[in-house]
Amino acid sequence: MAELNRLSRWLINRRTERRAQRVLTGLGSNLRIDPAASVLELGAGGGGLVALLQERYHPSRLTGTDFDPAQSEAAARFLSARWGKLPPSIELRVADALALPFPKASFDWVFAMMMLHHVEHRFNEFDQRPKALAEVRRVLRPGGRFVYSEMFRREEIAKCLPQLGFTQEFLRSGWRSDLAIYRAPI
Repeated sequence: MAELNRLSRWLINRRTERRAQRVLTGLGSNLRIDPAASVLELGAGGGGLVALLQERYHPSRLTGTDFDPAQSEAAARFLSARWGKLPPSIELRVADALALPFPKASFDWVFAMMMLHHVEHRFNEFDQRPKALAEVRRVLRPGGRFVYSEMFRREEIAKCLPQLGFTQEFLRSGWRSDLAIYRAPI
C-alpha cells in the first residue's frame, strides 16, 4: 500500500460526506447497528462515514483507520471541526489493512468503502486483497458484519468471502461498483 499524493487526497476528501451518505442510502434498512456495537472503518479517508455512523447509530466504539497518516489527520480535522472535539467513542488510527493492529474478534462491524483496491500495487491485481479480507475476518466477532463497496475485481471478492466463511446478506451490484453486507460465521 502507498500513501496518496496531494491530488488523490483532494479527490477523496472533497466530497467525503456526500459519498458516505450515498453508501448509507444504498444500504437502507439493511444496516442496523446496535448502540453497543464496536465499528471499524478501513480507509476512513476524510472521515465522512465515521461522522455519519456516529450521528446515526451512536456505536459504543468507532475506529477509523487509514494507511496514509495525512488522511488520518484530515479525518481528525474534519471531525473536530464538526463537533468541536473528537467524541470519546471515536478513535482514528494509522493502520495497514494487511496487518490490522487489533486483537481477534474486536469488532461487530467492519466497513471498507472503495478501499480494497488500495491494498494492491495496481488496482487490477488480486494478490493482496485475500489477505486483507482474511484480516477483516480475523477482527470480526462471530456473526459480525462486513460492509464493503468496490469497483475493481468484484467477482473475485465475491468468491473469496464465502471461502472465508462469510454469508452474503445484501448485494447491490451496479455497473460501476458493488455494495454488499456479509456476515461472518458464528
